[in-house]
Amino acid sequence: MSDVVRDTAVPLYLQIAQDIKGKIDRKEIAANSRIPTEAELSNAYQVSRITIRKALEILVDEEILVRRQRIGTFVSDKKLSRNLNHFMGFTKICELNGKKAGTNFLSAELVRAMPSDVKRLGLSEDDKVIRIRRLRYCDDVPVILEENHFPKEYAYLLAEDLNGSLNEILNRHGVSLVGGSKIIGVCYANREEARLLNIKENDALILSKDVVHDAAGNAVYWGKEVINVERYEYKILINDRVEFG
Repeated sequence: MSDVVRDTAVPLYLQIAQDIKGKIDRKEIAANSRIPTEAELSNAYQVSRITIRKALEILVDEEILVRRQRIGTFVSDKKLSRNLNHFMGFTKICELNGKKAGTNFLSAELVRAMPSDVKRLGLSEDDKVIRIRRLRYCDDVPVILEENHFPKEYAYLLAEDLNGSLNEILNRHGVSLVGGSKIIGVCYANREEARLLNIKENDALILSKDVVHDAAGNAVYWGKEVINVERYEYKILINDRVEFG
């Protein structure tokens, strides 16, 4: 570790925070890696553990570091940031964040419509839907487990390579996605979700349910996503006047 300057007006804990941040920026300390313990850092910088704790608190507050209970303190990996003011697919979101999207195709099948399909897609009870399940990756890290349901007229999807962008496939077939509705909530990982997303069972996840429309206002599909909260965040730009109660 770098030496700190003791005969300066800059507090030691700020110097240490800046030194650790510099090492992270220069990739001397890799994203997602565990940093040394407070005791180890105290010894390395030759300062008290209280000073180290104050330095780490700054970096945690700035979301440069993240504390994981009973495991340690780790370097944060920048979350994918999704702007909810614009309709956008996962592949495009990754591109805008300077990252590479990937897909693990799980299944695609023609199944009987469930009540949720009838309600969201405007189907009859005896209709069938195309159900597609995929695991989405960002820079080879699993982020989202998604399940999308399409009316049966989109059965051509079953013959497509579903490892890429669904939006691009639909565009090639003359279908433009222009908007829809989104409901965001919280759920907790079941055994399969924990295994696929490489997290612990019962960890909190973002739950997103979407109904996506074409230019004519017809529902093209509805989907459910469970999202790793450590890898993803939503952002909303508010332009209207805000009133505080």
